[in-house]
Amino acid sequence: MSMRALREYVKAWGPDNVVRFPRSRWMREFAAPARAYPDVDLLPVDMSAVYTGYLTGRHELFSRIDLERGPAVTLRLLVVGAVPADPEATLFCLDTASGRVLMLGVRDGTLELVNASFKALSEFLYHFAEFVNQDTGRAGRARRAAVLRSTLAKIDPAAFADPESWWSVTFTQLEYRIP
Repeated sequence: MSMRALREYVKAWGPDNVVRFPRSRWMREFAAPARAYPDVDLLPVDMSAVYTGYLTGRHELFSRIDLERGPAVTLRLLVVGAVPADPEATLFCLDTASGRVLMLGVRDGTLELVNASFKALSEFLYHFAEFVNQDTGRAGRARRAAVLRSTLAKIDPAAFADPESWWSVTFTQLEYRIP
């Protein structure tokens, strides 16, 4: 996949809808491999029903959460967004050791894989923005969503491996395949 220019992300997400994150610093400070990071140091602030960077409660964007997962295991997570429907309860977090993006259920500490890498999340949000920007209404949307799912599954197959995952459920709704 070719490296997309910064201006392409800004165009897709909107110049007033982006926020910078400290990519270089994180790459120096955390163990996640360099390939796990996006090519650019931007994220969208708001992406329809799939992502938001607007956090006003207990957790702020880019804040750190140390999540104990047993007597000798603590996951160091960085908040990189949230689920728009419930941004205080369901966060998107970067696992600083692996580079994966996990969905954290704040109330009960549940974790679910969202993307195999932070870079994949960025790519998903870019392609999703293009999908939204080109939307002409309900007619044809399900077909376009199926094409987008295929594109995204090539970028990050793990995001769709579980039929109950965030992206699988999102695309089931977009493709009007709700049971």
